[in-house]
Amino acid sequence: MIYLGQSSIEKNKIISEYIKENNIKKVFILSPEKLYFNCDIEETKEFIEYDNIIMYVYFYRLLQEINNDVLVVINECLRTKNRYDLTYNCIRNFLYQTRHQIIFQYLPTIESFEDFFILFDFDTRSKWKGQTDCNILKNSNININQINIKLNKIEVQTGAKLKLRYQEEKNNLIEKIGLKDPHTIPRNLYLLSGKSKLFLIDHSKKYIGRNNRFCLLNMQTYKEKAYQGNYTVFEFSHNHIDFIDFLSISKQVDIDVLVADLKVDQWYFERYQKWVEELDRAYAKIRQ
Repeated sequence: MIYLGQSSIEKNKIISEYIKENNIKKVFILSPEKLYFNCDIEETKEFIEYDNIIMYVYFYRLLQEINNDVLVVINECLRTKNRYDLTYNCIRNFLYQTRHQIIFQYLPTIESFEDFFILFDFDTRSKWKGQTDCNILKNSNININQINIKLNKIEVQTGAKLKLRYQEEKNNLIEKIGLKDPHTIPRNLYLLSGKSKLFLIDHSKKYIGRNNRFCLLNMQTYKEKAYQGNYTVFEFSHNHIDFIDFLSISKQVDIDVLVADLKVDQWYFERYQKWVEELDRAYAKIRQ
């Protein structure tokens, strides 16, 4: 079964009830380390870090130990859009060993509705691998606690000197891009508005950004493992998965975002606004 949008408390309850109903002897929980949850079940359990799944020492041991007395919990393992990723293939091999699996995912996509079919593959042991037709979703039991994300734009004005520097840097990056990743351009340009945003910093609030180059005591980065309270976005992460991890841990849904009057800042805000809209579209399609 697939569970979307569950809290740690709800995950514990679901696992505990499943264990009692199915006489489970051991639980393997596959999860990124930063997204571990406090699993307080009495039965034997083991967390396997997501990045370790492909390592021989883990992969072959789990193939030997997983059987029909074992529950495999796949926790927040939607990490890449590649449906044929090696780690995903390893997980599917584990699931062939048992009929007991629970899939937890806070948000059902990375970028588009099609990403959800990776979770669907896990739940159905890849019987429809490669298909993205909504009609096949009826073959999976999906429990949805919909997470509605709202982004609130806070406008930041920049000066003429920064706008000139921005244009010069943009021209320089374009000239030197060559065969490099074209996303290098927005990644670098986005950092230029940081100093302008400093004037709006409220030291009673918390902020999240790509790094803490300004040495702010109330700034955290996307690579942190724990977030408490509400945060204002100083900068979006370039990769959606980092932002998803932040939301999955913080559980924040109403989010203020500092957006400078530079094209790249507007581009990032619009990019994530479209991501929110795509997330809503995914929920609607899954419910069909």
